Amino acid sequence: MNNPNTIENQVLSILQENTEARNDDMKLYLMVCNRCYQRYEKNQDVGSLPFAVIMNYYKELHLPHFESVRRSRAKLQATYPELAPSANVKRGRKRCENMYRNYAKS
Repeated sequence: MNNPNTIENQVLSILQENTEARNDDMKLYLMVCNRCYQRYEKNQDVGSLPFAVIMNYYKELHLPHFESVRRSRAKLQATYPELAPSANVKRGRKRCENMYRNYAKS
């Protein structure tokens, strides 16, 4: 699953349905992976697979890149303010963004 539109549609659907996913990229990623995996393996949960299998065989499992999901989330939350994370999460993300900018410049 490397089609940005398909990933974005999955992320949008999850953000609309689940407020926890708005605040936590790992929860969001797990939910997206479950949906993608279940398209190929009916009634199977990607969480039942060993972590090493997921990391080594994500392409064969039809799972998206984590960064694609994160970027889709950021884009959608900028477009749809009602899907934004909590104020605490926003502040934390802004702090991390500034920290990485400083790191990149050094």
